[in-house]
Amino acid sequence: MKKSLILLVVLGLSLSVFAFDYVPKNVNSNPFGDKVQKNQNTEQAIPSDMREIKTLAEYFRYLPAEVHRHWTPLKSAVDYAVTVEFIVHRDGSISNVRIIGTDYPNANRAVIDAVKLGAPYQPLPKSYSKERVKAQIVLEYHAK
Repeated sequence: MKKSLILLVVLGLSLSVFAFDYVPKNVNSNPFGDKVQKNQNTEQAIPSDMREIKTLAEYFRYLPAEVHRHWTPLKSAVDYAVTVEFIVHRDGSISNVRIIGTDYPNANRAVIDAVKLGAPYQPLPKSYSKERVKAQIVLEYHAK
């Protein structure tokens, strides 16, 4: 049976993100490609987490990837999904982290820890005029 994953496939894990009414259209690609980008003026590599994110669309590709990077999923014999919601402030700090949906309550702590371990995140893009944004990220585990 072929399983479709929303954003990122890494060893049977996937995630997606939604913020208010914003749903990214093309979420199948990492906006930063490799982990480093060559600086045009020098041959020095710049880590992608140090690059300025210019649009909200880029931010909502970056954010779930960062949460996922810090997530150690609870192993299970069954598939599950956990939806976490939190506020990201202009400076990248977070607040109000909470689980809003879960198929497997035992995994909730690991998801909350992943969100908190990733903080502070990069600042919100300068092009985004508000001081904060609410994010919802769905982390899915697929048993083998």
